[in-house]
Amino acid sequence: MARYFFHVSDGTLVLDDVGVELPDITSAQATALQLIAEILKDGMIGPSCNELCWRVEVTDSPELGGERFFVVNFSITPLTSP
Repeated sequence: MARYFFHVSDGTLVLDDVGVELPDITSAQATALQLIAEILKDGMIGPSCNELCWRVEVTDSPELGGERFFVVNFSITPLTSP
């Protein structure tokens, strides 16, 4: 099993210094999606925000500069009425 690190950014980077041991990249992708769901569920997004862009970068290192396996970008953009 490999250890994957899930670094989260919303303009400010939060490094994952613990990581998670997972059997493969498919499991890491599923874990990244679960992390995104938790971010949204836990209300880290305030009601007064106009636009939010988040990123989860999955690497092999708790620090910057490790091998990047994939990045998941997600955003919330309110639509205005015409």
